[in-house]
Amino acid sequence: MAKNLLEGRVALITGGGKGLGRAIAIGYAKEAARVAVSSRTHEELERTVSLIQENGGEAIGVAADLAIQSEAERLIEEVDGAFGQLDIVFLNAGGGAGSREPIETVDSDAWIKTIEINLYTAFHVAKASIPLLKKSNNGQILTMGSGMGRRPDKRSSAYSASKAALWMLTQSLSVELAQHGITANELIPGPVRSKIPEGESFESFLVEEGDWENEWMKRSEDVVPMAIFLASQHKYGPSGQSFGLNRRLL
Repeated sequence: MAKNLLEGRVALITGGGKGLGRAIAIGYAKEAARVAVSSRTHEELERTVSLIQENGGEAIGVAADLAIQSEAERLIEEVDGAFGQLDIVFLNAGGGAGSREPIETVDSDAWIKTIEINLYTAFHVAKASIPLLKKSNNGQILTMGSGMGRRPDKRSSAYSASKAALWMLTQSLSVELAQHGITANELIPGPVRSKIPEGESFESFLVEEGDWENEWMKRSEDVVPMAIFLASQHKYGPSGQSFGLNRRLL
């Protein structure tokens, strides 16, 4: 019988209260990782933790605004206090729907907020987690990238700029932390729709026109196998690499 892929390891998933973050947290727990999830919303965190615990997993939830450095530091302190170690950090927190306007008309505060949510939160958590990851025998940082960070559309300047910068941050982390046996990689899921009716066929979610032509509109759960694959790599595995589930060229 195959061993659970993440047994004995502790994983932190930011933005773990819903959607992709929740699905990945549950997937990691099923592979026997002890899991910490973070979000700004208590109710969402409680639901994620409950779902993990109902399946026999071990998890904690920490509500925090990770755009603030002190909140990121508190998050890592709570993870350390609960588990005494940290092996995998998945920087998934993000957003930016409020800045979906052309540069000429976009609200400047919304544009800047999108950069904070997608880039600053990742930076703060990565920075705060490094001391604990150095103690791991296989420290890993994973970032949730986007094809929009390589190929923007006409209304995504803030989101695209933040994800492009996040990819460069990922590469910088891989270079800086290589000497400590810590890897850093990016996962690009392609288009994801969290709520898809059960029983729908694969073909029914191939987009046929527009910017996402011939793309597969995935459920959150469809991204989990790749997230597990990356987290299960050893310390001499890939680093500074981008792994995509999208179908179009970036």
